[in-house]
Amino acid sequence: MNHLQENPEADQQYVYAITQSIDSVDGFYKELAKQVIDSPAFRTMLKVTDTLKKVASALLQRINLKVSVPFLDLSLDKGEPINFQTDFEKMLEELDLDGGKLIIMVDEFTETIDNIMLKHGKQEARRFLQLFRELTHNRKLTSKVQFLLTGSICLQPLVKKLEVSDLVNQLQYIDVPSLTEDEACSLFRQLIGPEDIQIDEDTIRFTLQKIDWLMPFHVQLLVQEIIDVFESSGNPIDQAKAEQAYQQIFHQRNKIYFEQYYERLKKRLEPGAEYQFVHDVLNRATEESPLEKSVVHDLAVKYGITDNYKATVESLEYEGYLHQTADGTAYRFNSSILKNWWKKYVC
Repeated sequence: MNHLQENPEADQQYVYAITQSIDSVDGFYKELAKQVIDSPAFRTMLKVTDTLKKVASALLQRINLKVSVPFLDLSLDKGEPINFQTDFEKMLEELDLDGGKLIIMVDEFTETIDNIMLKHGKQEARRFLQLFRELTHNRKLTSKVQFLLTGSICLQPLVKKLEVSDLVNQLQYIDVPSLTEDEACSLFRQLIGPEDIQIDEDTIRFTLQKIDWLMPFHVQLLVQEIIDVFESSGNPIDQAKAEQAYQQIFHQRNKIYFEQYYERLKKRLEPGAEYQFVHDVLNRATEESPLEKSVVHDLAVKYGITDNYKATVESLEYEGYLHQTADGTAYRFNSSILKNWWKKYVC
């Protein structure tokens, strides 16, 4: 997202908003309004309607944003009622981007839905998605405003839980695959470049193969530990030192990077049988690789959740814990790093 914001295409302007901690409809649209008003796209507009001045001024009064926008009037009475969702939409309608497009990047969109559901219930989460659907279908906006949504938790399991697939069918899903080994090697080289570390290609590939799931963050974490080993023992980095770096990933200091996987389960799963089932499945997956589907079914029988356990396991797939084997008969941990961390700190 930073790359997109710093390298926009012609006639495109980007606004970034992170909504991870937001747990209300008003809070969501308040944050979007804040980021749009504070963006160069907004502050440098040449054509400004009276309606835009009025709506944006009212929003600015209530979003605690210290920014100077020449064409806004801040003398509005703060007691005047405001609806952040409708006023934000009206503000977007009035934007004159001179033929360009504003792309609003919302980070942790799915986390926001989850927060709303947990705090206010499923009905309010459905209302949130209904309002967002109406916003994205607004014909006055389709040619000049686009939303790019990301999240560390997957949207599909939430949609199933809320039974609202019809409210998100306007969204286009983009899967972001893991890096290829060549891409991961290239990233590895870029990251160690400033350190003058001597490590040959075979050792890099040996180390990367231990990760399995070549996500950029995992490569970064590995390089961080390679640098630590280099600083303590010097060049060259051979396979023994690379193995040491890999094992250091599971040091206590790195727990913060993986605890989210555990905390997320405690937050999102129903307490009791469903949580215990998932905990047991993941524990077994650290010992049995692959973990046969028949074993998973037997665990569902054990915890009395045979009616809906498949949806629960599917959510573990969507969110990066497990994947199915090629023949579709068993499950494995996506990442050996996550598997080993789980085995060391959770089992």
